[in-house]
Amino acid sequence: MKKRLLSMAAVVTAGLIAARSGHAAGADDLVGSWKLSSWQVVAQDGSTQDVFGPHPHGYLVLTREGRSIVVTTAEGRKGGTDDAERAALHKSMLAYSGRYRVEGGDFITRVEVSWNESWNGTEQRRHYRVENDRLFVETAPAPSITSPGQTDFRRIVFERDK
Repeated sequence: MKKRLLSMAAVVTAGLIAARSGHAAGADDLVGSWKLSSWQVVAQDGSTQDVFGPHPHGYLVLTREGRSIVVTTAEGRKGGTDDAERAALHKSMLAYSGRYRVEGGDFITRVEVSWNESWNGTEQRRHYRVENDRLFVETAPAPSITSPGQTDFRRIVFERDK
């Protein structure tokens, strides 16, 4: 009996260590404020391109109550006063909010408000894993908006905002 209890304790301890070392985490591990560190498009051939430059700005906030808020902007943005400058600002950002849920290694946000009206009412599914204080997020492969006729996905890295 004692040997069996020790074996069960070892299994539980190993599971806790694995959960903290890079496997998909639970909803509790996602909760908090995350600072954007990198955001890349990964093409079919494996090549990468920085979406908003090598040093984009942004935050992802995931609340315990199930609210997701994300704002990202490109590096080097300048203020805009005329229509062309404001359009350039719109093209160099992304922002949306909605309720999120966790399903296995995915978190899914039901978009309620967005910088792009066509996202409202959609679900944005993101694969994720947490390694220490880093959150690795990937979108599902989809038709490329930068390379017509190809498929790509987004790879986004956040660091816990302390």
